[in-house]
Amino acid sequence: MSYNPILVVEDDPDGQEVVARMLSQVKIHCEIAGTAEDAWVLLQSRAYTGAIIDLSLPGQDGFQLLKAIRSDSQLHSLRCIAITAYHTPELKHDALQYGFDGYFAKPLNRTLFLGSVEDIMFK
Repeated sequence: MSYNPILVVEDDPDGQEVVARMLSQVKIHCEIAGTAEDAWVLLQSRAYTGAIIDLSLPGQDGFQLLKAIRSDSQLHSLRCIAITAYHTPELKHDALQYGFDGYFAKPLNRTLFLGSVEDIMFK
């Protein structure tokens, strides 16, 4: 079965590479945006299976991007997973309450992360 790519919204080049490499190991194609603003342009012009969004981005943060996604009639049901290097239990709770479909602290646990990406995005 063929799927649209997953959009990875991550400003750090090393973080982009880590997520892209993990996804490629399980044959999941992704595209990268370095800012929420760049991600929004891509989301308006292409179809994606879902998005993996860093909460700490320059300019608009991950929460602001998710708010725009959930407010858009075409994108409101897009599956979105939050990732962050600034993990706290409160931040995880807030992200899930805000409407993210999943949440992961960096460094990402490869097995848990990929299993959840497949469950959230493709089932």
